[in-house]
Amino acid sequence: MARDRDPRAAGRETENGLAPAPGRPTGRPPVSRRKGDLPEGLEAKYLVEHDRTGRAERFHRDNRSGDALFRDHGGRLVAREPYPDVVKDLLRIAAHRGWREIMVSGDPAFRREVWVQAQAADIRVRGHRPGELDRQSADREAAARSRTKTRPEAADTRRAQSNAPDRMALVETAVRTLVSDPAAQARLMRRAVERVIHHLEAGRRFGREERQDPHRTRMNRER
Repeated sequence: MARDRDPRAAGRETENGLAPAPGRPTGRPPVSRRKGDLPEGLEAKYLVEHDRTGRAERFHRDNRSGDALFRDHGGRLVAREPYPDVVKDLLRIAAHRGWREIMVSGDPAFRREVWVQAQAADIRVRGHRPGELDRQSADREAAARSRTKTRPEAADTRRAQSNAPDRMALVETAVRTLVSDPAAQARLMRRAVERVIHHLEAGRRFGREERQDPHRTRMNRER
C-alpha cells in the first residue's frame, strides 16, 4: 500500500518559483540570497509587506487581493501566477543578485514565461525544455527589448567614441582579441561605454580633450 504524500510537500514541488542553480562557475562573483536585496526602484512599484526584521517579503499590486503576487524568500522567489510583468521583475531581482543561472519550477505556463524572458536577460534556465514556439517568442521578446534600448544606447556609444576615442579603440581591440562570443563582446563593450559616460558626467576628460585644454594639461604636469 502506497503511503499518502504530505500535501504541503506536494505544494512546494508545484510552486511557481525560481532560485539560483546549484554551484557557481569559476570566476563568477558569489550570488546574493539575502531577502529584500532588490534593484533600485522595484519596491516602489508594489504594496509591500515586510517580515519581522523589516525586510521586504510579500509584494502586492494593490490592497484588494489577499495573496501576494510574489514572495521573496531570499534564496528563492515564488510567484502566484505567470504574469509577464511579474516574471520580468523576478528576473530583475535574479540579475541584481547575480543569479546568472536559475532553476525554475511550477506550472508549465510559469516555467515557459520565465524561460522566454530570461533569454533577453542573458540568464540561463534549468527546469524547462523550450519548444519551437518558445524560441520564436524569445526572439520577439529580445527584439522588442533591443528596440527600446537602441536609441539611448546608440547615443551613449557615439558620445563615448567622440570623447574617448583612444580608450574605446583599445577596449574594442582587447575585447575582440580575447573574447570570441559575440554576445559577450557586446556586453563588455556596453560596460565600457557605461564607464566612460560615468566619468564624463563626473567631469573627467579623455585623451583628445585633455590635449585641447593646455591649462588642464599644465596643472596635471605640475602635480
